[in-house]
Amino acid sequence: MMHSRLFFRRGLLAAIALLLLAPPAAAQQAPDDIPTADYDVEALTYPDLRSFEPPEPTRLELDNGMVIFLLEDRELPQVTAAARIGGVGAVYDPSEKRGLASMTGTVMRSGGTASLSPDSLNTILENLGATVETSIGQTSGSAFMSTLADNVDTVLPLFAEVLRRPAFAKAKVQQAKSQQKSAISRRNDNARSIASREFNQILYGEDSPYARTPEYFTIDRITRQDLVDYHDRAVQPSNTYLSVWGDFDADAMAQALRAQFGDWAAPDDYTPPTPPERTADRGSSVNFVQKADVNQSTIYMGHPGEITRRSDDYAAVTIMNEVLSGGFSGRLFQTVRKEKGLAYSVFGNYSTGYQQPGRFFAGVFSQSARTVEAATAVMEEVHGMKTDPPTAEELSLAKESYLNSFVFNFDTEQEVLSRRMTYAYHDYPTDFLQQTRTAIENVSTNDVVSVAQNYLHPDEAHILVVGRRQDFSDSLAALTKNGSVHEVDISIPRRPEDARGGEGAAPTAAEKAASATAQELMADAKDALGGAAFDDIQSMRVESTQQGRTSTLLVALPNKMRVERGGITITSNGSTVMVRRGGQTQTLPSSMKGRITGQLWRSMPYLMANLDHEGLSLEARGDTTVSDTSYRRVRISPPTGTAYTLHLNAETLRPERMTLTQRNPRSGATVEVTQVFRNYQEVSGVRVPFTTNITQSTSQGSRETTSNIQALTLNVDPKPSRFSLEGAGAQ
Repeated sequence: MMHSRLFFRRGLLAAIALLLLAPPAAAQQAPDDIPTADYDVEALTYPDLRSFEPPEPTRLELDNGMVIFLLEDRELPQVTAAARIGGVGAVYDPSEKRGLASMTGTVMRSGGTASLSPDSLNTILENLGATVETSIGQTSGSAFMSTLADNVDTVLPLFAEVLRRPAFAKAKVQQAKSQQKSAISRRNDNARSIASREFNQILYGEDSPYARTPEYFTIDRITRQDLVDYHDRAVQPSNTYLSVWGDFDADAMAQALRAQFGDWAAPDDYTPPTPPERTADRGSSVNFVQKADVNQSTIYMGHPGEITRRSDDYAAVTIMNEVLSGGFSGRLFQTVRKEKGLAYSVFGNYSTGYQQPGRFFAGVFSQSARTVEAATAVMEEVHGMKTDPPTAEELSLAKESYLNSFVFNFDTEQEVLSRRMTYAYHDYPTDFLQQTRTAIENVSTNDVVSVAQNYLHPDEAHILVVGRRQDFSDSLAALTKNGSVHEVDISIPRRPEDARGGEGAAPTAAEKAASATAQELMADAKDALGGAAFDDIQSMRVESTQQGRTSTLLVALPNKMRVERGGITITSNGSTVMVRRGGQTQTLPSSMKGRITGQLWRSMPYLMANLDHEGLSLEARGDTTVSDTSYRRVRISPPTGTAYTLHLNAETLRPERMTLTQRNPRSGATVEVTQVFRNYQEVSGVRVPFTTNITQSTSQGSRETTSNIQALTLNVDPKPSRFSLEGAGAQ
């Protein structure tokens, strides 16, 4: 059954379109002498789209409730499978352990299986050229398998074991936690990411499961056992829908799948959870995020939705979306971009979920100076949808856009099965798409006006702007009814008590006890190195060498710094970090700022001088022994930069080791860093390690270097100009 031969391929259609639209060769060579067509373009006629019946997959349901769809395609010697797992997702995460579902989805695959270590599993799949992947999103999970048909008997059991019996190797759990924290540290780099995250919180509320985000402290609370328990509780056959397509015999594949999944049984008391309601109150507000390193504004606006795809109005809302924002012909593009030239990108959509209402959402990426003008233009077009009926041409184009793309819903076997699986998962009729097509054909102008008037509420929309306030030509207050603009704090909290509200934000009793113990230990460590002498430090200048390169660090407490090394100069005035290299100067994004200023917190004199900083979080992590030396461990989470673990000698309480996990920004590889402090010397009443042995370890091996302080001067009274790239050099 060569089903794929019946499918229209996007790439083929695109190539044909390009050939038909391309000018003749002569015209390309002589653009000033383009021949006139000898036919009337407007007189051209096109045949109606022929009827198309997608192939019907084989459906089977195992005794344990697992639903499977099979579709043969012998065109390529390949077998692919995709699973959708219900009853899992970030919306079910305990508030105090946000990030649990995502980590579980990652380590299901990366952490090996009951019979295979992570490395062994990777080696087998790599040698076979096969792929197995898993993930868990907001409201469901997924699993994927791809292999040559000849290897399916080997790969399918591995795929099943990843789903059913993941091992959650401890090292991979720690790696996943590091990756999550790395993502948190970068979450304010991109303006669109900021806008998307903060708009959800504005729309649904910070406490909503649909708006919560993981934080450093919620990731720290997650243990390996949490992942094991989550998987054993939530990943069940009765909530798993599997589609398989490719080069196989359906009967033989059904038998193989029964062998792998037929004995998979859910606990007797298992009841699939019900997703929480996506509730939100309509209202109007203008919100702003200051981001200094951008030259355009990211503007989001919208309000909660009211209907699902089961609604009789779904087809009319679909056409309304096409009229408003249907590509180049949509009103938003025609007015905001083409006519007024206010933005390169503009969009809008009234989304409708399968089970819960979506939202109305519009956005525009505008020149900073024209921020208010662009936002106003978008909202005017939304208002226009309620008062200006679509023209006959707009209605026709909107319908044609949907109907002409209808065939692409069945473009590949994956598309066919994905839709069947989605409809089964949400309990929709199997011909839902065909029903929608018929409904689209019958949508009238009055239908579009009716849904616009009923479901669009531009006067009750929330607006969020991410950009540079100093570049705006007009105040954002012009967008409000009462002149009130709420400035959103996007700083990343280090401690539970610093989080912006939210259930479970308060520290637990165990966390409070660990914090109190850590504070006592660090006070003792400070006394061991000089005590009150650290409180007198206002500035310092450090000259050091590492790998034959000299660097100079100048610091003025609390948060100003200048670094010079190898022709690179970095300055921070406390708010903005800039770098100069090769005569070029640029402002660094917030994540880079955090990584650079965060390195100060790994400097012993700086740490000890700032132990009372309100943004510093300390947590006792118990005792350990390294090379026959006993240590008391304290987890240090600074206001910026990477958290690390400090090892205090159990007898002297002097810091002697530091461990942390970082990610290589170029390769993305996880790097385990160990620093050993030696050669303590006294300077102005404080003792500082002048030698640091550094070991960086990755999966590819380790590298050792040594850093030596050549000169340390405290309270050097630096000039303010030294923390600006326009000032004098560090002296």
